[in-house]
Amino acid sequence: MGVKSATVPAPVAAPLRRPSRLSPESDKREHLLAAAARVLVRDGTAGLRIRDVAEEAGVSTGVVHYYFGSKDEILIESLRWAVRAPVERFAELRRDGDHLWALATLLEVSLPHQGILFDEYVLWLEFWTAVSHDPALLPLCEELATLYRDEVAQLVLEGTAAGQFSPVAAPNDVAERLIAIVDGLCFRSVVGYSWMPIDHVREMLRAFACEQLGIASDALPNVRLDHSASQPVSPH
Repeated sequence: MGVKSATVPAPVAAPLRRPSRLSPESDKREHLLAAAARVLVRDGTAGLRIRDVAEEAGVSTGVVHYYFGSKDEILIESLRWAVRAPVERFAELRRDGDHLWALATLLEVSLPHQGILFDEYVLWLEFWTAVSHDPALLPLCEELATLYRDEVAQLVLEGTAAGQFSPVAAPNDVAERLIAIVDGLCFRSVVGYSWMPIDHVREMLRAFACEQLGIASDALPNVRLDHSASQPVSPH
């Protein structure tokens, strides 16, 4: 049996679960957070200004001040909003019980594809820079990193219990290794190292995951991000 192939659409690069109905207040606040995240990607934490957030959102500075008491609050809340997006995706990926499919899709949407996925990595870089200058942000950084870590660990644990994975070490240790190599390789690609094109990063991530989880290389579905698709395509 050959490798299962499938594509996942660009919308997977946004939180998969949102309330079906947002109140006008929560909708406005989310709109402002999204605008602040775009400003952070464009200008960095040092260049984040309330008037730029207002301009990006198409509102007055008074509206921004109504929802956020300070520039620091905008920074913290927009980072929390943006960084939670991958966690929501990963939680959705493992719901149908096919842990090989979930792993392959997780690896694909962990790559810094141009667009939302690339911007998320830029936000993390900005966040780490902010933490290095303001240790008071460290608890938030750890909180968000823990959400991601726990999702990966849960996938490894569930896949192991289901007999789809045979990790070479304790599941939590293997999860930490997977996270470390995703961070290391993908951030190098985002920075622009010439020897880290995204296709090479993909191959390395898949090979390492198979090695660490005891998966035959021809058993891991061949998942790619497809911007022309409108719905996830299952390999089943």
